[in-house]
Amino acid sequence: MKNLYLSLLKTRSVIIGLITAIIFQVLFSVIWITGYDHVTDRIDQFKIIIVNEDSKIGAQVANNLEENLKFKITQSSVLKGAMDKLDDRKVQMVIYIPEDFTSTLQNNEKRAKIIYSLNESNPSMLKSVMQTIEEKVTSTINKESVKSGLQFTFEQMHVPSNQAIELSQGLSERIHPVVNNINKVSNFSRLMVPMMLVMASFTGSMLFIMEMNKAAKAFKTLYNRWQRFGARVLLIITATILISTIGSIMVYVMGVHSHQGFITMWYFQMIYVLTFLFLAQVPFFIVGDAGGWVNIAMLSIQLLSSGSTIPRELLSNFYQNVSNFLPATYAVDGIMKLVTGGPSISHEIIMLFRILMGIIVITLILVALQWENKKEKSSNLTNIYKWFL
Repeated sequence: MKNLYLSLLKTRSVIIGLITAIIFQVLFSVIWITGYDHVTDRIDQFKIIIVNEDSKIGAQVANNLEENLKFKITQSSVLKGAMDKLDDRKVQMVIYIPEDFTSTLQNNEKRAKIIYSLNESNPSMLKSVMQTIEEKVTSTINKESVKSGLQFTFEQMHVPSNQAIELSQGLSERIHPVVNNINKVSNFSRLMVPMMLVMASFTGSMLFIMEMNKAAKAFKTLYNRWQRFGARVLLIITATILISTIGSIMVYVMGVHSHQGFITMWYFQMIYVLTFLFLAQVPFFIVGDAGGWVNIAMLSIQLLSSGSTIPRELLSNFYQNVSNFLPATYAVDGIMKLVTGGPSISHEIIMLFRILMGIIVITLILVALQWENKKEKSSNLTNIYKWFL
């Protein structure tokens, strides 16, 4: 037993397996802990649009909200434009003050409405944060500074002084918050689908590329680098079709249906799986077998920065900037729109194609720079010429 143990411990496979397991611990700890560090301190990065259609008291309320709320606040007079941005997840909340806000407040028998709109097609954390903001907004309206401003407004409208004080002090009981969420999600599992698909797709891609890289070594002396690369591309396309087809069918069978149809879901999955596969092979061209360890880091960074677990607005600038160049970001955005609702995914498709083209160009350069033996040199220029034709 002891001899077998020592023999196995000295084998290359066991050593690499142990190093890989340790690298998982190191990279996941460093990336996830630094990524989540002080997340709650960056809640003020959320974007809120205040749409005010009331030129009197509503304007005063909107101005006070902009001054008192510690978020990125913008004011607008066009509700549709604000709601479109909310639907596209460019803002996190829309606060709407209707045009009858002042007249309703002046009527003691009615309660004025402020409408809060939230897009539920987002990480679940955002919904809970926005609900807290909703309470905070209503509370902010009732601060003394707001009451004073409204009291002055009432007096300017020639409301008797004692009545103005009474109206402003009773404001907290007369503001009725209305929640009007879009793309409602009744099943929490829908919010987990983007993370699940991205994690399964990239993990599967990195493992497939790793095994393909091992298999390709057996043919290194039989075929030149461009022939080997061409075969890799054909295998990647084959894997893309199989992985995306099985993945789309499984999601459909499990009851998660695309709002834009099964074909759109399948087509979109093919695009990001193809991008993942090309991305996963780049490290192997740069650092050889150690590329598998680089892919572990890329897996962790993409899961963290893609917005599948927490909103990207809460991440540090480093992870936010990195996310703009990673395919998982656009894969998550597109899947979220497909399974929970939202506008067209054309932007996500375009961005994935741009990233894919960039990766292919980088890969071609790396293949061209690869070391080759003397046997390959004679046909090298001809192969390069044929490849680019």
